[in-house]
Amino acid sequence: MQKQIILFYGPPGAGKGTQAEYIASKYGFPHFDTGKFLEKIIHDPSLQKNKIVQKQKKQFLSGGFVDPIWVGNKVKQYIKESSIQNKSIIMSGSPRTTAEAFEMKGGGVADAIIKHYGVENILIVFLDIPVAESVKRNSKRGRIGLDLPAVIKVRCREYKKRTLPVITEMKRRGIKIVKINGVATRSAISRAVLKEVKIFMQCKNQNPKSNQKKTSRFLKSRVAS
Repeated sequence: MQKQIILFYGPPGAGKGTQAEYIASKYGFPHFDTGKFLEKIIHDPSLQKNKIVQKQKKQFLSGGFVDPIWVGNKVKQYIKESSIQNKSIIMSGSPRTTAEAFEMKGGGVADAIIKHYGVENILIVFLDIPVAESVKRNSKRGRIGLDLPAVIKVRCREYKKRTLPVITEMKRRGIKIVKINGVATRSAISRAVLKEVKIFMQCKNQNPKSNQKKTSRFLKSRVAS
């Protein structure tokens, strides 16, 4: 079975982490949650005197994005190691900005994903919800500094301004994207997500040699351009 990568995207509170965990449990793939990864670092008691971490913490708790280069290098290393181990993986909320995705030294996170997994083996699941629903859901979570309505609205604006362009560019590069209504019930969303993932998995594993040739042609065209 080919190694594959499934990326979950959506506004704050869209349920990307929940659905990523669901698919990860169904297929036995590891789930790399960038948001939880960052929260673990910025709240780590042993790092509270680290100036770089404290700078990122201040930005994170204001509703903005932390340094994309700092985050990107951590994520790129994880992708590379997973590929070497021939692991299929699930990711949620990453890469989050065009800088993080495409503009880093040596290539961004999206470049690393394409390089190590191949464009034909990547699926983006986009869970769509309006801002009002995002505020409603996140206000109930009670996370320190993150779930005030004003902060949530900032996060939604940041998402629209900095993350949606990443999805658009990945689509332009030939990566498959499926859009799912994130306002439905959790079970309905899970069924819709699982259906799309099953189609993707079946398609990708039917003719791996054909997929490898397509990926090779895509990468060559990118180098030539």
